Amino acid sequence: MRNLLIATAVAAALSYLPAGANAAASPEELAQIREQLQGLMQRVDKLEQENTALKTENENLKAQEDYLKSETRGLRKESATNSTAINNLKGAEWASRVAVTGDLRYRYEYIGDETTISATNTAQATADRYRDRIRGRLNVVGRPTDSITLGLGLTTTEGGDPRSSNQTLTGVFSRKSIDLDLAYFDWKFSSWGNLVGGKIRNPLVKAGQSLFWDNDINPEGLAFVFNRGIFFGSAYSYWLVETSGQEPTATSDTMLYGGQFGARVPVGSSTLTLAAHYYDLQSGQGRSPFYVAPGATLSASNANGNTTCTPALCRVSVAVPTLAYDYEVIDLLAQLNMNFGALPFQVWGNILQNQDPEDLDTAWAAGFLLGQAQNYRTWEFGVNYHNVEKDAVFGQLFDSDFGGGVTDTKGWVIRGGFAPVRNWVLNATYFLNERNIDVANSTGARGVDYDRLQVDFNVRF
Repeated sequence: MRNLLIATAVAAALSYLPAGANAAASPEELAQIREQLQGLMQRVDKLEQENTALKTENENLKAQEDYLKSETRGLRKESATNSTAINNLKGAEWASRVAVTGDLRYRYEYIGDETTISATNTAQATADRYRDRIRGRLNVVGRPTDSITLGLGLTTTEGGDPRSSNQTLTGVFSRKSIDLDLAYFDWKFSSWGNLVGGKIRNPLVKAGQSLFWDNDINPEGLAFVFNRGIFFGSAYSYWLVETSGQEPTATSDTMLYGGQFGARVPVGSSTLTLAAHYYDLQSGQGRSPFYVAPGATLSASNANGNTTCTPALCRVSVAVPTLAYDYEVIDLLAQLNMNFGALPFQVWGNILQNQDPEDLDTAWAAGFLLGQAQNYRTWEFGVNYHNVEKDAVFGQLFDSDFGGGVTDTKGWVIRGGFAPVRNWVLNATYFLNERNIDVANSTGARGVDYDRLQVDFNVRF
């Protein structure tokens, strides 16, 4: 390159020579040509230096380009890795904040009820009943924040019965109903207190296998729950019937207000639980705050054994059964948990009294449970006795199995269970009861025998 530039410069200088082969250059012309050649050489050197610099700069830029390409590939790979890690983290966080649980129960049931169908000369005892039933429940619990829990639950049902999630196998393989069972928030506003609202789980602490509140009842409203040290308790406001109408009519809503306070007292290696509970049915007396099955009329509503009024009996203006009494119930319980050898053992007692009526106002129960059917090859056996006078408890809350779910009933409950593996329990429960112990039924009978056998196959996850 340099030689080419020099040849070009010499040719340019020679072009200044006079024409003719024999022409001779003067010293001045030669000096001028020499000066021009030197200038051209300097320019060539400068161009060569600039070319070298440009070449070096171009090589540096190419090296930088290769480095940036390499860095870009690395960043893309790192970004993809980080994105995957973030997605995995989000998935793990979601999984840690959401829990799905459920259970399925298959039940065989026999019912022997000696209640007569009619009081005429053709009266016949109720036929023995045999049926298979299923109960399926699915619950989802999430924690959107560290202090708030949300819960949703679905269950099988027959007409939305608040005291039962069972579905009888009948109807020629018809589809079975699924209803909303739970829909609540649980705000843990303190280490010792929670505010729960919606369709909630019953926050009451119950004595042993007490049946004064059916286990399937999920109240609706607000509840404050606390646990601090050995003390526990709750206060609640539940909606039973929301009413609207004209001003002169009775439009006050039927509510259930109550509260419980108790303590779990250590007694050596055992624990003694003591608690007092009070509930008041507001705007229930003279009204019909009863569950009515779909398709049934209010005139056929069931008070589940509680004393009701008719226009002729209580001089009320409605043609449907209404409650004759208020329900202001005091509930006391005691329960001792201890070990009987290697087995857990529980003995308990429970007494209630309604403060409104003057008679037939008391209920009591006592029993024991030995063992606990839960883990692999564990078992349990328990016996309890209940005596429930006609107006001792609000019948809409009472267990739906004992005596057919009505008050004015007494008798035994014998139960056993065995877990062949974890999360799978086989249970058998036998109710040996007597209905209409104080007040005759519509056929004039008292002391009616009522037997019920339940054999359950339970699996949960």
